[in-house]
Amino acid sequence: MNKNIIKDSIIFWLVPVLIICLFYFKDIILIFLTSLILGSIIQSLAFFINHKLKINYYFTVILFYFLILITIIFIFYILINVILNELPSLLEKINPYLNLLKNLNFIKNIQNFISFDDYIKNVFNIFNFISNSLAFLILILVTSFYISLSKNFPENLLIFFNINEEYGKIFRYIRRKLSFWFIGQVILMLFIGIIVYIFLALILKIKYAFLLSLTAAILEFIPILGPLITLLIIIFIVSLENLNLIIPTIIFFVLLQQIENHFLVPLIMHKAINIHPLLIIFGVIIGAKIGGILGIFVIIPIMGILIEFFKLLKIKKHEKRLIN
Repeated sequence: MNKNIIKDSIIFWLVPVLIICLFYFKDIILIFLTSLILGSIIQSLAFFINHKLKINYYFTVILFYFLILITIIFIFYILINVILNELPSLLEKINPYLNLLKNLNFIKNIQNFISFDDYIKNVFNIFNFISNSLAFLILILVTSFYISLSKNFPENLLIFFNINEEYGKIFRYIRRKLSFWFIGQVILMLFIGIIVYIFLALILKIKYAFLLSLTAAILEFIPILGPLITLLIIIFIVSLENLNLIIPTIIFFVLLQQIENHFLVPLIMHKAINIHPLLIIFGVIIGAKIGGILGIFVIIPIMGILIEFFKLLKIKKHEKRLIN
């Protein structure tokens, strides 16, 4: 009886302490989780290419990270050019509209941040944010690189903790599904970015087409909410250029969403993790609140992993009942 009381007391005090620690070290935990997810995805893709194309596993991993590094450098280069060349003129156009809503507190905060008068100061803040983000990215890439190089992960971890091999099979299955989700997201982001750029730059001839198409591609990572936010941003910017172009823009994005939802997503993501739209919205809000951009990146695959894990456990239990 005394042992049970001691055990219950330990659990009672351990849970709040654990929650406090998780909250206090959330930045470190988010970086580790992001690294673990990215490393597992690259590991799964490298195994797949090694099996199908007979290309060396380690060479494939290094090639993937080289491509990721080149992509990150390219995106940062574009962002710097956009900040220096396109953003100043865009801020000049936006400020008069923000003045109309200056009594609202959140508009005041936005206006102070993007005020053209303090542009040099704000550019410095933006570059400071970019440099910090770059440092986090390097840390994530290095950590995930070491994870993806470990061919026997998670087998060694399961052996160390004396966990049933059945969970290793579940992990490998979920890791494969996660890799399909990641590749699908990248394809969709590239497609949306290119199509939006073609429409805005070549058809409507909008001045800030590249900035808007890059925004559309990045926000595509957030299902449901991302395309809606993109549409609102682009309608606002297009209205600054030419009010007559708003209706064609809305029609274009409605058609684009129909094509994406009914053709592209079923075709590209049919082997990927499936999550209910309401769960995605709920998850994105929680992820953004807890950890900002990293929180959003981590929360969607974690939700998918948990859903797939419980599905597999349910199937296993059903199979055992049939056998018994």
